[in-house]
Amino acid sequence: MADDRAGRTERDAAIRRQLARNLHRPQGPLQPLPALVLLGGRGSGKSALTAQLREWAQRIPLAALDLESIGERGGTRIDVLTELAFQLSAHRDGLPQLGFPALGSLLAAVGTAVDVRSRERAVRDMAEALRQGRAREHSYEELQGIADGIAQLAGLPGWTSAVLPLVQGGMRLPRLMRLRRRFAETSAGGPGRGSTADFLVGVNRLYHGYPAQRAEAEQVLLDAFLADLRGAYATRSADRRRTTHCLALLDNADSPVGESFLNLLLDARTRSGRPDPLLLVATARRRPEALVRAETGGGRRLDYRASWSQEGEFLPLSAGLLSAGRLRDLERREVEAQAAATLDSIPPGSVLPRADNAVRWLGWIVYELTRGHPRGTAAVLDSLRRMPADMPWDERVRQCLAPLDGSVQPQPVLSAAPALLELLLRDCSAQLARVLPRTAACTTLGRAETCEGLWEGQEPVLREFVSLSADDLRTVPDPDEGLPALHRLTRFLLLRRLDAVQGDAVQPDTWTGAHQALRAAARARGDLRAVAYHDLALGDLGAAADYLRERFDECGADEWCADLAWIQRAPARWGGALPEPARERYERLVGVAEGDAARRAITRLLTAGWITAHPRQDGTGPAPYTDPLGDPYAELYPDIAEEFLTLRRPIGNEHDRHVLLRMAQRYERKPWW
Repeated sequence: MADDRAGRTERDAAIRRQLARNLHRPQGPLQPLPALVLLGGRGSGKSALTAQLREWAQRIPLAALDLESIGERGGTRIDVLTELAFQLSAHRDGLPQLGFPALGSLLAAVGTAVDVRSRERAVRDMAEALRQGRAREHSYEELQGIADGIAQLAGLPGWTSAVLPLVQGGMRLPRLMRLRRRFAETSAGGPGRGSTADFLVGVNRLYHGYPAQRAEAEQVLLDAFLADLRGAYATRSADRRRTTHCLALLDNADSPVGESFLNLLLDARTRSGRPDPLLLVATARRRPEALVRAETGGGRRLDYRASWSQEGEFLPLSAGLLSAGRLRDLERREVEAQAAATLDSIPPGSVLPRADNAVRWLGWIVYELTRGHPRGTAAVLDSLRRMPADMPWDERVRQCLAPLDGSVQPQPVLSAAPALLELLLRDCSAQLARVLPRTAACTTLGRAETCEGLWEGQEPVLREFVSLSADDLRTVPDPDEGLPALHRLTRFLLLRRLDAVQGDAVQPDTWTGAHQALRAAARARGDLRAVAYHDLALGDLGAAADYLRERFDECGADEWCADLAWIQRAPARWGGALPEPARERYERLVGVAEGDAARRAITRLLTAGWITAHPRQDGTGPAPYTDPLGDPYAELYPDIAEEFLTLRRPIGNEHDRHVLLRMAQRYERKPWW
């Protein structure tokens, strides 16, 4: 899928600025550094951001690991630790090289076969192994070949051969006493417990013992890793030359191996009580267990959307030993920047959007479709760019998220819809994925949950649906009620799938069946506005107009306009074809409007507003659902403005007349401005 330009948006630049502040190391004693968790759902740009940060930080001690792939290969948290140390110890121009002698010696120890039947024999074996590991007469390649051969014969861990460079890094220590001091900082005791070889034999026996003993040995390894890092920054030369901390980028930290390693590291920091120079940045699509425990201890679940200030700066929230923030969706101006790059990349001679500002138009329509979802934005723009050069842009945007299951004719040339929906539903079971389209028929997930007609025969999957509703990394707050709702992009794609279902109209897995069930539930609770909403979604324009005509005489203009806007955002069927031109659809639906002058004006206003998207909202709150594909060039705006002016003429109330006038004025400019 297309590059989503992660790291090149304002969002990611703000994250880099925050990291740069923590990476700068002033002279003097080390200060505590956070372990930062970046949370984001599928397609939020976590992995791409990690890759870009890796490129950005090439000139400092750096390690970048995908913990999910390590786990899939059967790796453990010690494999993570070993890889982390080796990447950090890589040579970088202008910087003193990091060495991990204590960790390397311990890894060599636990990977060395010793005779555990005799303590004296075991100590001799370990001492000999250490001498061989530090031997200068072998080249690194020879040592690695020897270790590889031993590891294959003895069935030792796969990282056994990788410890050699770390042990060689320890040769820079002037005396063995410094290595012993590093061991003294570990949780298994210090030099007072016999010789170094004796200590290493003890760690070896723990590592190959019972699970609880192995866990204790792993604690020793992590303690040694942090002791080596602190030691590298403790010299007079390091105080002058090491002007940055170390950076560890851990992608997919919520995988089993990632969770285990994160817990091990945080426990080691707690035990030592001493700062270390490692800035940890982990990404996760759900809260890691360590973060959940910190929130539980604090007595409240934090809303990590609050990690973004009004000025657009990234300020992660503190949660115990962790700090965390959420990767927000892209803002409209960031989507416009990507739209500009897309238009710059189309072949010479291609047709351009017939708008007064092509970049703003494309940025607006893509943002309305995806609401800034990073992967969705990238996929839609890539699909639009690759369409035939002579295809008009209103046709392109109507095809870019169309189903490819044969339910829409003519068949779209290109569409990003199938891959995007598969990505967005990857964390759902097959049973929930089959049920979700019907839940997209209403505005909030809570309304879907309480509508019994949607769940006939599907009660077993309801528990998973409730869990989805409670996951604020996979849902968004509804702009009107603040309750959990599907992301704009997810809902749009699920509605297209619901529209494509063929079957008995009374079944809740069809468009008609789902909206009828929701309409019946709304009528039962006395919510007539929601009844009109589902009337419109079912194509009963007259019933929705009747409700609004009655409300026009009952309430003030402010409340009436809010009802109108909410009902106009009811989803519309495609009817087996891509959306028809706005003017043709408007004339077909309105026909000859019936009733008095007010009802006729309301019918025309309701219809035009149902087809077209609406102007940018005042303020900075979340925008409600809207579909820009019905009227991509906002051709019906003059009709809408005229109907608002028509409705205000017979009104005597000055305030209500002013409200309708202001509504008409909103439609005097195009929505992309």
